[in-house]
Amino acid sequence: MMQNIIKSISGILLIMGTAIGAGMLALPVVTGLAGFIPAVAINLICCLFMTATGLLFLEAILWMNDGVNLLTLTHHFLGKWGRFIACISFLLLYYCLEVSYCSGGAPVFSKVIDQAFGMQIVGTSMYIIFALVFGFLVFCGPTTVDRINWVLMAGFLITFFLLIKAGSSEVQTELLQRTDWKLSLIATPVLFGAYGYHNILPSLSSYMKRNVRSLRIAIITGSLLSFTIYSVWQWMIIGTLPLKDILGADIRGEPITQTLQNVVGYPLLVRFGEYFGFFALVTSFLGVSLSMVDFLADGLKVQRTGWARMALCLAVFVPPAVFAAINPGVFIEALGVAGGFGEAILNGLLPIAIVWVGRYWMLLPSQYALFGGRLMLVGLTLFTLLIMAVEAHHLFFAA
Repeated sequence: MMQNIIKSISGILLIMGTAIGAGMLALPVVTGLAGFIPAVAINLICCLFMTATGLLFLEAILWMNDGVNLLTLTHHFLGKWGRFIACISFLLLYYCLEVSYCSGGAPVFSKVIDQAFGMQIVGTSMYIIFALVFGFLVFCGPTTVDRINWVLMAGFLITFFLLIKAGSSEVQTELLQRTDWKLSLIATPVLFGAYGYHNILPSLSSYMKRNVRSLRIAIITGSLLSFTIYSVWQWMIIGTLPLKDILGADIRGEPITQTLQNVVGYPLLVRFGEYFGFFALVTSFLGVSLSMVDFLADGLKVQRTGWARMALCLAVFVPPAVFAAINPGVFIEALGVAGGFGEAILNGLLPIAIVWVGRYWMLLPSQYALFGGRLMLVGLTLFTLLIMAVEAHHLFFAA
């Protein structure tokens, strides 16, 4: 009993650790335009949606043998084309995330280095050095990344609570009362990315011995706790920064912590914001990069050691760093594309399609099935297509 409880808590923390990351720095920018109450409302809707598709993904995983990966899963249920779509969606999602992390992380990394060591790194070299430093950590392997990540996650949690404590005194009630509901839907692509944890579910299923009850608790509780942290963060930022400053961050495509530093004159709050931004970005950056190296190694059927691993790391880090250096204000845009297309297909349409095939074509019995039957699956599909349309309109037609 105690072992199951401990594993459930570990599962919850893994879900939260995967979901909460660089999206923290973009969320108040894209949701703040609509105001606090609409921001929380659309935040909750996206949280429930991604929880539902996570539970669908779990249902599909439990149909297969232990240790199944995404490509095997999609090939089994959706054939070669399903596997191909999953592969392309994975690369789209994670390369977009890599670009956003380089774009948002390099300036923060440069500022932290300047404060800690008095070294100024600017221009293109800032992005290249940022990529090389973290590329080297990923090259060293999962053990090194795991140890570094423990330190970074501790820093993330400490600076988050210090930032909230320091910033709560700056919150103005009148700023929280502003609402513009028609702008709330614009935030959904970034919110999709903010709740992306589905890639760890196969590993989590194995770790938790395929205990359905514990896995469901981990997914639901981890998602809701992530929602709570995101909501508190939005409360502080939207209640602190006037609309014109949030709009300015949106136009410049920069992490909200940079705007916080420029607008708020409270030195302690600025310092906490700088370090929180650094920890939020690099914890996600390391996890995503490690996943990409493993994915490319599996897809290309190459070794994950020596010169082959170095080549994989260069393939993962160099193109995003170069793209970010050429387009330094692409942070929020890249997160929107990642969520609106990559997450929407990979963690929205694909699990829905897999479960539909498994339930209604293959007639597979389920240890657990998400409630709602066909109507729920259709509703989730329509919502996914709506979000993809929102991102497509923003990308191709918005001024």
